[in-house]
Amino acid sequence: MPSPHDPALHLIPAPVVVIGAAADGVSGGLTAAWVARVSLDPPLVAVSVAPERYTHGLLVAADVFTISVLREDQVAEGRLFGLESRRDVDKWSRVAHVLLEDGVPALAHCAARMSCRTVDRLVTGDHEVFVAEILASEVVDGGPSLPMRGRDWAP
Repeated sequence: MPSPHDPALHLIPAPVVVIGAAADGVSGGLTAAWVARVSLDPPLVAVSVAPERYTHGLLVAADVFTISVLREDQVAEGRLFGLESRRDVDKWSRVAHVLLEDGVPALAHCAARMSCRTVDRLVTGDHEVFVAEILASEVVDGGPSLPMRGRDWAP
């Protein structure tokens, strides 16, 4: 049920990213716009994921995950990872990808990508926040990155 605060919350700028995770030989991923920097030293990010998402279970089972920051022209990749479920389709088989730390997939083409290790988890309302240390990062194709606009993303 939408909150009366939704219109204001949706005005807070957010990057659109693809989270990659793997556990027990299964790779999954999802589009997320609830990602934030939380510390420079050590370098930490927070990613908020709804527990009903298939990839949530992979994130809980594995300590390492990836973040691929989408470029402004990657709406199709955002839609693939945001609208399809790993329960039904292997999304990584449909995109060019690389394997990073612990064999976790990340997009081959994106603005930037990071390999992250979960250091803490916190249940917050309808989502769980995974706080993670950035193990490695690189600018791949550079920006501009794809921003969340309201309830959707589009350049």
